[in-house]
Amino acid sequence: MTSTVQIPPPVTRAPRTRGQRSSFARKAVAVFVMLVGATFIAMTLVVNLFSVGPAFERLTDGFRPVMTQQSLSTAREDISRLDGAGTELRTTLLPALASQLRLTPQQMNTMLQTQYPAVAAGVGALPTIVPSFNGLVTTLDQQRDLFASADAIPTKDLPATTLPWALLVTGVVVFGLGIYTWFAPRAGAVVAVVVGAVLIAVPLILSLPQKAADADQLNANLKPVYTQQLITQAGGALTTLSAMGTQMQTKMLPDLATQLKMSPATLQAYLGKYFPNTAAALNNLPASLGRFQNLVATFRGHLSDYNTLKPVELAPIVWTMIAGGIALMLIGGLGAWASRPRLGSIT
Repeated sequence: MTSTVQIPPPVTRAPRTRGQRSSFARKAVAVFVMLVGATFIAMTLVVNLFSVGPAFERLTDGFRPVMTQQSLSTAREDISRLDGAGTELRTTLLPALASQLRLTPQQMNTMLQTQYPAVAAGVGALPTIVPSFNGLVTTLDQQRDLFASADAIPTKDLPATTLPWALLVTGVVVFGLGIYTWFAPRAGAVVAVVVGAVLIAVPLILSLPQKAADADQLNANLKPVYTQQLITQAGGALTTLSAMGTQMQTKMLPDLATQLKMSPATLQAYLGKYFPNTAAALNNLPASLGRFQNLVATFRGHLSDYNTLKPVELAPIVWTMIAGGIALMLIGGLGAWASRPRLGSIT
């Protein structure tokens, strides 16, 4: 008797139905929407925007007064007076005084070094101080347009501190929209398209890509100069100038008036007539030093803010928001198409 072995038929899986494919697409749409929201939330935290935003606002508030055309023009006038006085002192005034006092140039220099060391130090430092401050003011003047653009982030009326909150809230809303889309695929997809359009339109309407690019360029231009070394050197230069001016007014000029047998008023008139650059610089030195000290104090007071901003680029953040909006529109459109009513599905 022969036995027959029964071979079971191969197991075949039923092809995925159109409904199953549609259900998978709808769930995938919800997951992608949540990923966009999570990206916004992660960017807010990873880039440390809750520190960057306030630092940016403090820095622009602090520099706004010194970045005006009037402020920079006044600084240039102060520098020009110092430059003229320094040249006049070295080439005309000190040789004339040496002649009046019957001293050789070497003897005059020795007298300055021993009796008026602060004046000697200031006269010697002016050829370095003037180009240094002139370069700084020129750099700031060249950044005025970039600063004005960056200062308007997000708008002239809204502070930069609103940006991290706006991005975080947007991320939370979009993430929540993804959860909603999971349970209400078609409605959620339609809302995703609308939210995506808003995320594209608002940055473009506010010119945020251009403003962010200007802020990044401003950041790059300031990196070589905005350092602790600059602040230390500028502070030392102002100390030297202040000491020079004080010693000239309180000791050197009164002594010279006595030696030349002039009254203080006559000596001042003499300087004004024959050495106008020096006289003008001395008369304006207290006000000029005050303005320069304010400028250096601004740099010093906001160095930590700038160091917080320095490693951050704003343009990629803005373009990520726009890219997220585009993604939401595409994903939402796909979800709306996948969840559209089928003909014959309604009985």
